[in-house]
Amino acid sequence: MEALLDFVGLRLRLALASLDPWPQRIETVLTYPIRMDQYLVYSTAFSIFLTVMLAHKGVDIFLGYPIVLVNTLILLGQDRLVMHRHHAVIVLAATLISFIASAHSGTSGVSIIAQVLGILLFSIYFFSMLTNFGLSVPRWIHIYSRCALGIVILGFALFVARHLHLMPPGRDGRLTSIYQEPSLFVYATLPAFGIYVNAWLSDRRYEVEVFLFFMAYALADSALGFLGILLIAFFAALPRLNFWRMVMFFFAAAVAFTGLFFASFNFRLRVVETVVAIVKMNITNVNASTFAVLSNAYVTIKTFLSNPLIGVGIGGYQFAYTKYMPAISANVQDPDLLTLNMFDASSLFFRTAAEMGLLGLIVLIGFLVVCSKVHGDQHIAIRNALMPYMIVRMGRFGAWFSLELYFFVGLFLLNYLHSRALYGGARRTQPQPGTRI
Repeated sequence: MEALLDFVGLRLRLALASLDPWPQRIETVLTYPIRMDQYLVYSTAFSIFLTVMLAHKGVDIFLGYPIVLVNTLILLGQDRLVMHRHHAVIVLAATLISFIASAHSGTSGVSIIAQVLGILLFSIYFFSMLTNFGLSVPRWIHIYSRCALGIVILGFALFVARHLHLMPPGRDGRLTSIYQEPSLFVYATLPAFGIYVNAWLSDRRYEVEVFLFFMAYALADSALGFLGILLIAFFAALPRLNFWRMVMFFFAAAVAFTGLFFASFNFRLRVVETVVAIVKMNITNVNASTFAVLSNAYVTIKTFLSNPLIGVGIGGYQFAYTKYMPAISANVQDPDLLTLNMFDASSLFFRTAAEMGLLGLIVLIGFLVVCSKVHGDQHIAIRNALMPYMIVRMGRFGAWFSLELYFFVGLFLLNYLHSRALYGGARRTQPQPGTRI
């Protein structure tokens, strides 16, 4: 027996010895020194994709919020949170104007403070990350785009698994990746799609990535996704368009729209029901997306006409919604529709018009127009990728702060500032007639 035990022990030791490289590799991975800066950069890039609902405690709490909160505390401990004076002035001005507006609109001071605190937290965190870690805008874009590609590939895997009944089915069979609905997938990945398309058009790189994104958007079957593709194509082609090419572009877009109308049931449903609802001035029997857009457009118009200059104040849209919505919702049977987007107006353009009035709209649209004026191939390519996101996200999602918003707003602003420093400064230094050098 003792000999047998010795033999078995020898065989076990030999077997374990043959496995030595694997435990060593695992230990190497687990003990690999990750610098805090690396963690902060990559967790920030990844957090913008985590618009996945954890809970609703008065406000929506998303999976990415803990990362932002923890990282903010880390930056605070490192004394690396920064706030530019212009940033502070804009937030302070918006706050003061909101309190002035609330005196005549009934907007709660608590609502104003809650929205301002959210704006401050997310904007300061993301702007600090973008400006304090020595990474260029193209480098941030590269890190983000690779993460977005991972979300797209994961979306294919989940789409197949749901259709093979390997996991619970989604809401309506469309590709949503990790999200509850296709629109959130579009918001998170649209800039990356634009980056890959612009790179492919300039020097025929990233053919596989462009194909994967295109197929993912086709399977997502989202009207916002299709609009995003059209905007990507428009901005990418804009520098090459003359009058006749512009005519041909819009003709091609009209043909694509017609084909999409007949090919996509979801797209056709939204177009038909939106047109019918506008013609009949009745939103009783429409899909949720159409109801959200038209009902909030009505509330926005009524609120804007009542408070055209400075609106009702940040956070006040919910009170305006409660005031004006009953006039058009008497025959609506679904109680969920009655509160759809009542806090965010379903559009940042709508919400800005209602809460900040004409002054806010001028500032918002002026920001987009001014920061889109860039020079240099790389800056133009980044602008072309971010502008479709700005239009789609602000056109259909009204939250003042979300996980991805200030990341992309910061990149958009920094891209403009860098372009102005390189090319604007060069123009200013050119000698003028009669000027001594």
